[in-house]
Amino acid sequence: MTAAPPDSLERLTQAELIGVVRDLIGEVTRLRAENEKLGGALAQLRIEHQATKDELARLKGLPPRPPFKPSGMDKSTDAKAAESGGGKKRSLRRRGSQLDKLKIGATIVVNAQQQL
Repeated sequence: MTAAPPDSLERLTQAELIGVVRDLIGEVTRLRAENEKLGGALAQLRIEHQATKDELARLKGLPPRPPFKPSGMDKSTDAKAAESGGGKKRSLRRRGSQLDKLKIGATIVVNAQQQL
């Protein structure tokens, strides 16, 4: 920024406020560009670091790192969490009928008494 900011923005004229906003927009633009550049450098360093770790494991004779594949569970979990609203709910999974597991071990015949 060119000048020190005043104590209160209410004392500035409209032209001065426009100047301050332009300075702030320029600063935000510069910081975004710097952030993108640093993000790219960080990604490159992560790749280089992983390559170094893989080379070290190869030199030690360790087995190679298995390929990392996303499971797809993250999308499902995120969708359910957003849908439920964070409260506890019962499981939506059906357990099936328990009657098909019953086994008949014996048959008992009971005669009923007739009343007149």
